[in-house]
Amino acid sequence: MKINETRWVMRETDADLPLMSRVLRINEITANAMANRGIRSKNAAISFLAPTVERLRPAFQMKGMEEAIKKIAAALPEKKIIIYGDYDADGIMSTVILYKTLKKLGANCEYYIPHRIEEGYGLNIAAVEKLASGGGDLLITVDNGISAIEEIKTAAELGVQTIIIDHHEPGFEDSEEDRRTVPTALLKRTDILPSAVAIVDPKQSECEYPFKEMCAAGLVFRLAVSLCEFLQNPLTQTEHDELLVLAAVATLCDIVNLTDENRVIVTGGLAVLNANKLINPGLGSLITLRGYLEKPIDTFTVGFVIGPCLNATGRLESAALAVELLLAPTDETPARLKLAQELIELNEARKNLTLQCVERALSETVDSEKLPKVLVLTDFEAHESVAGIVAGRIRDATCRPTILLTQGNGAVKGSGRSVEGYNLFEALYRHRHLFNRFGGHKMAAGLTLPEENIGALRTALNNDCTLTDEDFHPILQIDRVLSPDEISLALSDELARLAPFGKGNAEPLFASYGLHAEKVRIINEKNTLIFTFVCKTGRRLKGIAFGLNENYAAIFADKNENICFDAVYCIETNVWNNNAEVQIRIKDFRC
Repeated sequence: MKINETRWVMRETDADLPLMSRVLRINEITANAMANRGIRSKNAAISFLAPTVERLRPAFQMKGMEEAIKKIAAALPEKKIIIYGDYDADGIMSTVILYKTLKKLGANCEYYIPHRIEEGYGLNIAAVEKLASGGGDLLITVDNGISAIEEIKTAAELGVQTIIIDHHEPGFEDSEEDRRTVPTALLKRTDILPSAVAIVDPKQSECEYPFKEMCAAGLVFRLAVSLCEFLQNPLTQTEHDELLVLAAVATLCDIVNLTDENRVIVTGGLAVLNANKLINPGLGSLITLRGYLEKPIDTFTVGFVIGPCLNATGRLESAALAVELLLAPTDETPARLKLAQELIELNEARKNLTLQCVERALSETVDSEKLPKVLVLTDFEAHESVAGIVAGRIRDATCRPTILLTQGNGAVKGSGRSVEGYNLFEALYRHRHLFNRFGGHKMAAGLTLPEENIGALRTALNNDCTLTDEDFHPILQIDRVLSPDEISLALSDELARLAPFGKGNAEPLFASYGLHAEKVRIINEKNTLIFTFVCKTGRRLKGIAFGLNENYAAIFADKNENICFDAVYCIETNVWNNNAEVQIRIKDFRC
């Protein structure tokens, strides 16, 4: 498949960098990176550099939070509370956080996780009827519910009250004339909301809470802390720290913006987890078996080592397995280790299914110059649980919004992943008449539709799409051009203060032109390049590049001494045999 050439885009700022550097006592290079991320005031900079839990806003400022807490408090301890979760890491962690909190408060409560294959996403009528017949009085949906209009109406008819804690986009009313003449993002909307007794979702149009990007587990964490305080039974420090860790893991796995309150939750959660890897015994078992009990845990470890094991349960079995692991007590070590091993094995199976499906999907996208703007791919051989992962891989390879449709349980089901600048939820919402059901947000969505509507969906999305050819090139946004002599261990340590890095807070990227590589070591079996650069002062600097061997061979024909090129890279610290040295991790280079 042809990959479009990566665009190097220089970020620009009019911030007074010398002043920022002086006031904050940081390198001007670091100040530049912060300014590029919108941090322009002293207070904003202090909050960014010291993202403590105390900086979280009062949870009661969130629309629906007070009502939700009072309804839950009124249900304690006699009424039966059912937590209705979801089968991904966010839904799993949301369920565990709320269950642990309610049990601490003496609640009569249970949890219910829908089966991905048999029931699909979110509430369903059969589950509502089952839970009502089992004596449920109060149903609390976490990481779902905002689009469950009929299901929550049915619950009310059966005498079950519902509280929604969700972070997905609600449906909204708009006229056909508005959709034709006004950009969707500018429409004044009237939310279409379920008839729940309380709804906590910052994406409600009437919610004035300033931060809208928390995942469901982050919202549940805020509710849990506030509920315990409201009932004058506050969480102990250990209880608080454990729930914070679970919320941080969910925040990273759900790939929400690592800014504002999400940054606070992740920073605090990772600090606690690295101080006590067994703070949640079940999570500790998984960390142990993955070989990280004695290693530092960062955003990569959570997102690509731990998180996929949690998600795999909901994809191939039942996510209730992950909930069971995370609720397992300290003294059941053999049982916890057995459960954790099962999660790891499920993830290995998931990897194999994903690889097969990606290879088939890539065969449909051989020549990117002929691809439509929005990809709507079908693979009825694919396991429906990996559709979202595969859509993301194809999106990454083509820089196009991608939906992968599979055959599942009598209907065509699909998952979509989007690119910056294309609101997938809004695009699908315009054509909601084509679906049996759907939901999501601007970067990801799930849907079910009749097979005969696939062609209409493909045509409609591409006719509406305003993305241009320039949008289909990968972009590396460069924070600053540096001389190699400016790269130091002290700078690396300072830039590390801007972590955690991820969506919304990208790791700082720098460019250097005319780098002189004295020597290049090519490790083909690991698809890795190791460079030794010579600075003008004579100092030597190490560089490393992963996954660029083919590009290197194409440009330099296996030459490995005395070459010059331009590069875009991150600055990092490499520790070997207790010795720390600065190095650059190269993301792209040009002759």
